[in-house]
Amino acid sequence: MISSPILCLPLVLPAADSIEDLYARFGAGFSTSSPADFTLTGANESVLIRQILQTFEPSLDFDGWNFQFALGEKLTENIAFEWEVQSLQLDLDSFTPTTTGNGGLYPFDPNDGTVPGFFRLDGASGEFKALALTANLHFDYQFGESGFGVYGGVGAGFSRNTLDLTVSETFFETEGSAPGDSIDATVPLATDDTWDFCWHWRAGVEYEINRKSTLYVGWRAADYGSADLQGSGPALTADTIEFGFKQSF
Repeated sequence: MISSPILCLPLVLPAADSIEDLYARFGAGFSTSSPADFTLTGANESVLIRQILQTFEPSLDFDGWNFQFALGEKLTENIAFEWEVQSLQLDLDSFTPTTTGNGGLYPFDPNDGTVPGFFRLDGASGEFKALALTANLHFDYQFGESGFGVYGGVGAGFSRNTLDLTVSETFFETEGSAPGDSIDATVPLATDDTWDFCWHWRAGVEYEINRKSTLYVGWRAADYGSADLQGSGPALTADTIEFGFKQSF
């Protein structure tokens, strides 16, 4: 994980030949995370909860919004350099254990000398947030005088990632048609707040309103690193349908 703050990066653009080489870009879009699996192995005050966490391997999906602001300079007619700030705000959309059970009950083996038991997933909540600063290379190409064109780009930098997950469950101590005593619990599965390396690529189509103003719509795929949880994963990735506006000075 990256512990150094990103403020040490030189937040300057290369010297522009003229003010007309500089532009600002504003964008937003709907984002979804790629399905992510992870395993928790951390301890808990309850022996029963601790044992179930050791075999708990859910699949996660998040969705939400992505906002971007960039300052760029044209290096050539078609290539530009950018500094971009990106804010990602996602909420937990689905939380699915990888095991299956009957009647909504999921089996687990406490592995402490007792017989296998069951748990029921009653609910889950969580969020994934990222604040990223990246250096980008941007490419665009206009099709003659039509105003339409295509664009693409790649970027890399650092991201501040925050991940929180909480589940509400009912645990049953024994198996059978009539499970034993139940334990209702709200378990904070994971909390993480760290710096990490991030990168993205983007591509789409654009329309030049006039010589200085351009609208665009496209696709962005980003990798924000991985969460430093009690176990392994999950990888923090997101895909975004982006819409934006670019204004030259």
